[in-house]
Amino acid sequence: MALKDRLKVAPTATSQPSSFTCPHYDPSPGEKRCRSFVANGACSRADELMCTEWLKANGHAVPSPSTEPAPPAAVVPDDRPRDLFGNPLPDPPKLALPPAKLAVSTAAPKTAAPADPPIVRNVSDEEIKSFKDLSVEVCIASEALGEIWIVPEYTGAERKEISVEHAATLTAICAAFPGAKVVQYEKAKPQPPTEPAS
Repeated sequence: MALKDRLKVAPTATSQPSSFTCPHYDPSPGEKRCRSFVANGACSRADELMCTEWLKANGHAVPSPSTEPAPPAAVVPDDRPRDLFGNPLPDPPKLALPPAKLAVSTAAPKTAAPADPPIVRNVSDEEIKSFKDLSVEVCIASEALGEIWIVPEYTGAERKEISVEHAATLTAICAAFPGAKVVQYEKAKPQPPTEPAS
């Protein structure tokens, strides 16, 4: 045993009572200073600001002891954002969004449109009637098809003819199938009449 330890006197019941009145006074063994004492008279306890014993020793007014226990310190996770005073910020509101739906196309991929798509204009009944009232025949020439005559009424002549109504129908059919065009135009040969089955 060290000499220093031999000289320390253990407090006994017969020694004079302590003059400390702080209910939280808790000295380390063999020491006079409280464990909660912080430099310059502060107290490290959450329910005390200043050490009451230090205030008494330095001639300051001692606050009256509170009878209710100190509220427990709130435990807040350290990862939460805090305001300028160290208080935790409220959680941001959670927005209820519907789950995202992915659109999956089962259609075949679109092909590129032809370089010069045909311009389709619907021909009204009045325009067809107006063409017929003119009583004109119009010849249109094409490298692939040759000469084709647009007529108000079929004449039966030995040439390629098409009525204005049928030309409008062919235009609408080609518009229904993008990229389609007329590649051949021939007059059908008349079929011999069939005899009724007996």
